[in-house]
Amino acid sequence: MTGLVGAVPMDGDAAAELGALAELCSLPRIGPARLRALLRDRSALDAIGELRRGNAAMLSALSACRGVDRALLSTWQQRASAAMAASARHGRPVGAELLDAHASAGVWVHVPSGSDAADLWETDPEPPAVLFGRGAPVDLALRRVAIVGTRRCSAYGRTVAQMLGEGLAEQGVAVVSGLATGIDGIAQRAALDAGGPVIGVVGSGLDCVYPAANRALWADVGEYGTLLSEYPLGTHPAAWQFPARNRIVAALCELVVVVESGPSGGSMHTVEAAAERGRAVMAVPGPITSSASSGTNRLLAEGCAPVCDLDDVLLALGATAGGAGAAPAARVPDDPLERRLLDELTAGGRSVDELALCVEASLADLATALGRLQLSGWVSETGGWWEKSR
Repeated sequence: MTGLVGAVPMDGDAAAELGALAELCSLPRIGPARLRALLRDRSALDAIGELRRGNAAMLSALSACRGVDRALLSTWQQRASAAMAASARHGRPVGAELLDAHASAGVWVHVPSGSDAADLWETDPEPPAVLFGRGAPVDLALRRVAIVGTRRCSAYGRTVAQMLGEGLAEQGVAVVSGLATGIDGIAQRAALDAGGPVIGVVGSGLDCVYPAANRALWADVGEYGTLLSEYPLGTHPAAWQFPARNRIVAALCELVVVVESGPSGGSMHTVEAAAERGRAVMAVPGPITSSASSGTNRLLAEGCAPVCDLDDVLLALGATAGGAGAAPAARVPDDPLERRLLDELTAGGRSVDELALCVEASLADLATALGRLQLSGWVSETGGWWEKSR
């Protein structure tokens, strides 16, 4: 079938546009930035036509994209010509055969901006033009937490990822991740085994499993959860596609939890993408002697709230035990220090130093409490000035 997140019927023009989008996504080395350049101020159908004709303004704009050379443009023009020739030969819209191939493989195709998920993407700095998926549509009524981390995780990291994945699933919270080996895959498997909702976002076509060791996990996410990609079938993994994948992980979640990570890599790409989208980031503390925790400990030092147990995540999500599946009403924090901070901020804004004197707490305890209050929406900070939000 051709489906959408929050599936809606499509007329002939919409189906033709979807087919054209799928054709553009199948161009070699296209990437999200290059696709946006192709679609700037034009429909997908128009883009294919102008590409075939060699529109000078379009080719000039595409040439300005990093890594796009004359040889690649020539290849794209040839592919556009072949797609339009096939359309004329068979008397069908451009991309119809490509959509049929996806439907036969059980893969639905949708335009996020034209679905019930439009509100999620309309303010996104780099929204995907099209998504390919297996399984259920994304249920935006569910709370959604991304669990990410290093592929080379420790036994400690595996234990924490499994605990969080299972615990969130039992609370009805969808676990979002990139289905990589290590932390990502462990959290997703634990969530699946607990019968919870899962959303996996991958960096290749849905028939090109990477890493191969996660083949069973891919299949289970596609059957029991939601498996997404912005690449059509047949797209093999490439290194540049994974940072692009990570921005979709960040966009789909409400909160990112980094379990273990070095100072750079995929997890930090997701953290950066989350910051760009206003998503909160939390980190699991780890041994200072472990390289697998150097990145997460640095995030804590920079002000991210710590995750010491499942309740920390649920509190940050604004959820109460047993009721995380739907958006809960805000509740007054149970922590005595957090209550004192809220009392002080009721009278007006304060600096950290002023708050430390008022509540007689160490700066470390104060930072932790303020981080939790900020993540749960109770307080906000601007230029070192803390104020009560509600």
